[in-house]
Amino acid sequence: MLQSNIFGIDLAKTVFQVCQISQHGELVMNKAVNRQKLKELLANAKQSIVAIEGCGSSNYWGRYAEQFGHEVRIISPKKVKGFLQGQKTDANDALAIANAALQIGLKYSKPKNKEQQSLQSLETSRVFLSRNITSLGNHIRAMLYEYGITSARGVLGLKKAVQNTIDEPSLIPTCLISTLHQLWEQYLELKIEFSQLEKTKNALVRQLNPCKNLMDLEGVAEICSGMLYSTIGDGKQFKSGRQAAAFVGVTPKQHSSGGKTKMTGIIKNGGVKELRCALYQGALSYISRLPDEPRTLKQAWLIQLRERLGIKRTCIALANKTVRTAWAILRYETKYQQQLLVTE
Repeated sequence: MLQSNIFGIDLAKTVFQVCQISQHGELVMNKAVNRQKLKELLANAKQSIVAIEGCGSSNYWGRYAEQFGHEVRIISPKKVKGFLQGQKTDANDALAIANAALQIGLKYSKPKNKEQQSLQSLETSRVFLSRNITSLGNHIRAMLYEYGITSARGVLGLKKAVQNTIDEPSLIPTCLISTLHQLWEQYLELKIEFSQLEKTKNALVRQLNPCKNLMDLEGVAEICSGMLYSTIGDGKQFKSGRQAAAFVGVTPKQHSSGGKTKMTGIIKNGGVKELRCALYQGALSYISRLPDEPRTLKQAWLIQLRERLGIKRTCIALANKTVRTAWAILRYETKYQQQLLVTE
């Protein structure tokens, strides 16, 4: 017998499929409702387990359900897929979500609060603008290259090539001059918008105490601290720092059989790729500037690790330790203090 009801909700824009399983494990209902009916259902139902897939608006509906005392479980769509019976329909999807929430040992996430979701939205927008800038710059380079005009690497090289082309219109057909002007103006506007977005995100990060505490870690600045906070939150959904590091994807893969344990490299397709990449870049920047004479225990550990395993594995080791330390800072609301190296 279950301790509470299970609501498996297949989210959508207007029509939502709701599957309810009673405390006795019986299917109570599996029907489609509109947005208003779903809100009324969550508001009037007694405290239950609300299971939803990790998709668009899942954090919003998760926060809404938590207002009424429900326990929210956001489950990965890949894990729900294994519980799907029959053909793919909204009713079968909702039933699969409810069945997945009943499984022992299944990993699930908690809804992000508004601060975490704001940081995540700003970061995804920052990445989106960065990719657009790179894409537009490559397009301008390719268009000029078709007429034998090459440009050096970087923004300055592209700027010089565009200005030279505009100053000498005979280098390209006359009909392309206005198009080149438009593309270059759009490129400069995107650069300005990207800079303003970074300032907005960094200002928000500096206002949040958890993010300010995370910036005391080695190789962690505004970007990494914001991503760590938006991913880990208050740390209560993870039992330990190792579990948080495994969720991010900075722990080695394990293959154990017959009492023999084999550890391999970290996963490349799973985890939180963007955070893992940012942690690696921050660790690389810090390790590349290590002093010859270490002043802290961590610096001495990193120097020994770099000499023994190389710089890349050392970066992964520092990223792993950073996530574990960040979990402890967020979970217990403490500050990071470096341990000085005691010399006699």
